[in-house]
Amino acid sequence: MDTGFLPGTSVVPCTKVEISVSCRNLTDNDLFSKSDPMCVLKLTEPKTRRILEVGRTETIKDCLNPVFVKKFVMDYYFEERQMLRFEIYDIDSQSRRLEDHDFLGFMECSLGELVSAPNSRFEKKLLGRTAGFGVIIVQTEEVSTCKDEVVIHMKGLHLDKKDFFGKSDPFLMLYRVNEDRSFTLAHKTEVVKNTLNPTWQPFCMSVRQLCNGDYERSVKIECYDWDSDGGHDFIGETMTNLRELTQAAARYELINPKKKAKKRSYKNSGEVSFFFFSLFLSS
Repeated sequence: MDTGFLPGTSVVPCTKVEISVSCRNLTDNDLFSKSDPMCVLKLTEPKTRRILEVGRTETIKDCLNPVFVKKFVMDYYFEERQMLRFEIYDIDSQSRRLEDHDFLGFMECSLGELVSAPNSRFEKKLLGRTAGFGVIIVQTEEVSTCKDEVVIHMKGLHLDKKDFFGKSDPFLMLYRVNEDRSFTLAHKTEVVKNTLNPTWQPFCMSVRQLCNGDYERSVKIECYDWDSDGGHDFIGETMTNLRELTQAAARYELINPKKKAKKRSYKNSGEVSFFFFSLFLSS
């Protein structure tokens, strides 16, 4: 019987992994503000030893503790040693040339080290020429094959006022909850200026990105008041999951745990509503 096997054509075992990056205590290179960090991921090709750029995260303004939304997705080959280099830069212009920006530090490791780290969380000090350097945290997760997508439209109601001379400038951060109860940032909305009842722009994202294809997996939503110096004020948070969102019009109280612990009369710090939610299932 013909099995279809050809000598020399065996498939190298691999899986796709998603890589999330965050940093703590980065060097502050800007005189009148904080650094504007970006992460670049590079891979040393095992056979040719060429160094290839895998991708770049977004730039986060005025932040020494960035949590990057942009993820890297790579094929992980079990039998190969795939060497990675994470480089952090302070972005000073629109130039794509890395040498035009301030280098904040780097970290080198293998993809296997990241995948095998306890709870798939790898933390290491950055190396470099400047004092301080900071710490890089890399989390990995095997990528689900789910190809479903969602369109989400959200608004806030009666949010806490955080600004002394005006209303709040709110934005949302959506996280998926990991098995070890840590969080991976999945989406960040735009800032809506000077309002306690914001309506954010609708956004489309993959179900894989939001909850890695698991409709029962918890999703945390945090609401902040944006500040130009990067010290955003926490308004409140809530938890949900994709299964809940597909079953009913969803409206959630935003809770600030510190306020709740201090005041017996505390109810909430406003509400967040999913007033449009659409799920597109892959065939």
